[in-house]
Amino acid sequence: MTWTLLFILAAIVFFNRYFFLEPNIRLRLPVFIEKMLGFSAPCLLMAICTPIIFFNGSEIRRIPLDPYFLGAVMCVFLACLSRKILLNLVLSMLFFYLMIYVLNR
Repeated sequence: MTWTLLFILAAIVFFNRYFFLEPNIRLRLPVFIEKMLGFSAPCLLMAICTPIIFFNGSEIRRIPLDPYFLGAVMCVFLACLSRKILLNLVLSMLFFYLMIYVLNR
């Protein structure tokens, strides 16, 4: 995945969220489409993160004991418990680096 592709995806998400959800723009979409656009950022993040979590280059990671997989599971678990994004991010990263340290000994 290149930086160019990441910037293009970010621009698409920004365009979708700003242009269609900005109240000052006089374009009105059906409520169903507005709700769907609310999921564009999580869907793109999922598309970017899934290959990183499950693949190491061209090979599949050893899922149960892999720091990337365990970090992702911890992140989802913390997100279900708390809606505080910054706290979840910091705790998930600490858990991820702890797993790298513990599992690579």
